[in-house]
Amino acid sequence: MNWVNPAFLQIGIDLALLVAILFLLWRVNSGLKNPLIKSQKDMIRELKSVVHESQEAGDAFLKAMEQSRLAIKEMALELEIKEKRVKALLDKSKTGASAGPSRTPAPAGAPADRYAEVDAMIRQGASREQTARETGFTEAEIGLILDLYRVRQETD
Repeated sequence: MNWVNPAFLQIGIDLALLVAILFLLWRVNSGLKNPLIKSQKDMIRELKSVVHESQEAGDAFLKAMEQSRLAIKEMALELEIKEKRVKALLDKSKTGASAGPSRTPAPAGAPADRYAEVDAMIRQGASREQTARETGFTEAEIGLILDLYRVRQETD
């Protein structure tokens, strides 16, 4: 056997190439198992933290929306209660107006004259009840008229 024979030389070179190819495949395979470099790992970690923060912000937003919805619902219920009170007072004032024989109809003058009359009566010392009987306004209206006159005097 001659080692210098070209066939044996070819077989030796082929075996060396086979070992080199297997070594390269092994290195590529190990690189595929752990392909991420440090910067990619940092970006993934940062992305996870951003997603987590986004989920927390979304949960906080939903909680705030629920609290707002409950507050609005509570306000709506309060408005319904106040509306019922106002309707009851209106009904009471209507029944009082139709059943009140002591009440005289309001003078047919201009509204400003009637308001001035109310203001003058109160300034002269008449009570709100007495003024209401004589002018035909309700006590609540007399209070509003007096408040308007007070505001007008403060701004003048």
